Amino acid sequence: MNSQYTEIQIGPPLAEWPSFLTISSLDHSRLSELRRTARSRLVEAAEAFVLRLNAIADDTELATNTAPLLTGDPTTQPIVMTGHQPVQFHSGLSFKYETTQQFAAENNAIAVAVIIDTDRGDAGQFSYPDIGNLSPDHVADENIRPYQAVLAVDSLANSYNLFGHGKLRSAAEIKTLAERVCGNLRTLSQPNAADLAEKVFGDFGQLSTAKATAMEANTIMRWHYGIGSQMLELPLSAIASFPESLMLTVDILKQPGRFAAAYNSALALFREEHGIRNSANPFPDLKTDDEGCELPFWVVDHNLGSRQVLKVQVDGNVTRLLANGVTVDTLADNISDDALDPMLLQNLQIVPRGALITVFLRLLFSDLFVHGTGGGRYDRFTDEFIRTWWNAEPPPFTVASASRYLFDDQRGELQRLQKIKSQLRDLEFNPQRHFGQRVFSDGLEERLAMLVQKKTSAVSDMKSRKEAGESTKEARQQIQAMTNEIRDAVAAEFQPQLVVLNSLTPEQHDAINSRTYPWFFFAGSDSR
Repeated sequence: MNSQYTEIQIGPPLAEWPSFLTISSLDHSRLSELRRTARSRLVEAAEAFVLRLNAIADDTELATNTAPLLTGDPTTQPIVMTGHQPVQFHSGLSFKYETTQQFAAENNAIAVAVIIDTDRGDAGQFSYPDIGNLSPDHVADENIRPYQAVLAVDSLANSYNLFGHGKLRSAAEIKTLAERVCGNLRTLSQPNAADLAEKVFGDFGQLSTAKATAMEANTIMRWHYGIGSQMLELPLSAIASFPESLMLTVDILKQPGRFAAAYNSALALFREEHGIRNSANPFPDLKTDDEGCELPFWVVDHNLGSRQVLKVQVDGNVTRLLANGVTVDTLADNISDDALDPMLLQNLQIVPRGALITVFLRLLFSDLFVHGTGGGRYDRFTDEFIRTWWNAEPPPFTVASASRYLFDDQRGELQRLQKIKSQLRDLEFNPQRHFGQRVFSDGLEERLAMLVQKKTSAVSDMKSRKEAGESTKEARQQIQAMTNEIRDAVAAEFQPQLVVLNSLTPEQHDAINSRTYPWFFFAGSDSR
């Protein structure tokens, strides 16, 4: 993994992960059988998906990955899973995928990443530092210039839609975008980032010409530049159509009211145990009323590229599935395992959302699931809900995340100046507390040490005169003079430095401190 990552968060420690890596056997006969067939189906489908995307890459003359895929026999090898929406990865996501891949490779495990293509957003969106109207000559000192950038956002895609339906911009539009973004990076003394981004934008342009979707292009480009390039991947929409996923969904549809009540009860208990007062965390309660209840699924219409929350109405032996108040299917009598097949033929799909995504993935497939920090928080709830509803011990999960900063030097300098600003009064009146900590320059610390010694002597002299009943006026004047000289000396050193800090806008602070810049601003160890 790249050594330039900072703020690394891995929990539990990576050395403990192998102890979790056993092929999980759920103490639940129906789940165990579903899991057995689902795991083999997952590996087979993910291998086919990778081959299809590699064929697209071949058509655009992008080099495909030559390293062996981390696949195998799921009956004898554990499956390590992770996943995210098909967006432009920032450092936290890149680190999670790199960590998952490396761990799986070192432990002879199958590695699978799930592409959450049924969420909604802009698959091409990324942030970048924008210099605006500031020309390279506007600020003569190139050391000051990076502080003048603001955080801007643009996109390689041209639609805000379900991630699986997003389209790339045209090659010409991507070229224009590249010129603006890379021009900003070069003005800001980031030539390496500009060179890499220029190559990546060119590759995205080729994929746009080949009519690749934004999801396909993002995934291909990650692989091409070494992020998760040995892992199997598969969209959630494909997994949700597996017979095993449909059977798990049908089990919930058979008792929707009871499921919603158990879900809400588990959420209430989780919030109470963890001192969470916000009723929207980690997920909102499912809404129930006289007309039915909400369930944690989307009804996805692939013809329209839309999704709506699933609501279920039960009237005697009839179960109605509703999306935005419209009945999308009616299930009568005992709901069979294949009851949802007619919806699939209409390109309609019921897909888990929120916590239920990892419930399905962990129950049906994974032996170890690797989350980022956000998923690591909410899956504590998932653990408890799996135990209470399915009466099964969930396969374990771990957490991996980290940061990389484009303006690392400037960020460090701002942190230093912010610390000085917060401590300035103490630095001016009690500099001796900070000696030996490299806060002051060598020359200033030597001068301050002399002044502090003189002030200490003056204080002792004042006490002696006071005890002797003599006038302390002269000693007090000396003390005040030393105090003023110390204060002025410290201010003379730090006030000019604080000018930059004090002049920055919140937007400029955001540009320096951002950890969400895209992966293609950073040359990793596998960059081509």
